[in-house]
Amino acid sequence: MSAKSLTKLHEKLDEQIELQKKNWKSFIYAQSKGYYQGFDKIKIDGWLPTEKRFESYKIKKYLTKEMSVLDIGSNCGFFSIFTSDYVKKIDGVEINPYLIRISELTKEFLDNNNSFFYNSSFEDFKIKEKYDVIFSFGNDSTIDQNTKFNFNEYIEKILLNLNDDGLLIFVAQAADMMPDTKFLPKLNFLEKNFDIIENRLVKSEYPINVPERFLLILKNKNEIYF
Repeated sequence: MSAKSLTKLHEKLDEQIELQKKNWKSFIYAQSKGYYQGFDKIKIDGWLPTEKRFESYKIKKYLTKEMSVLDIGSNCGFFSIFTSDYVKKIDGVEINPYLIRISELTKEFLDNNNSFFYNSSFEDFKIKEKYDVIFSFGNDSTIDQNTKFNFNEYIEKILLNLNDDGLLIFVAQAADMMPDTKFLPKLNFLEKNFDIIENRLVKSEYPINVPERFLLILKNKNEIYF
């Protein structure tokens, strides 16, 4: 990719950031930096650098080229697009239309044909298939108040759309780390419905007052305990 083509892409993406600032009425994450997610591949700086984040999560070993993945709250789509190199296909669902447009522009620029983006809340998202892996990175509850499900309802929809023996890769939201004992009721519910393969802390760049979050690799028990 040439410097000229990257400049044109950045202009298109920055235009969506400006439209978001003017028109999006909900809370905007990482507004001071412009982008919540970063992507070295297209030289976009953000609070959460995609390549660094993917490496720190250590999830590559759980992904194969036969898998379908759902990314709940896919934001700019950078993490989804990066992950698409390791799976058959990935769907990103995101309520913010400006972030969806950024995802689509980036996908087109990179000539990516196995990532797909849907402008919808998770509650309203019409899922047409079950997934092998579902990503939930701090999206079970959001400070912009756009998540209407309670935690149990959120996990119920995930379970209904996760294949037998499918994986939920779950990162705790920031509020559950202040203090981290706030996460215990959610962990107890997760333990009823999943086998915990991994439970560890990963570095968190945003918000800056939450330096670490829990990351869990969870396997569907296929035994519903709603």
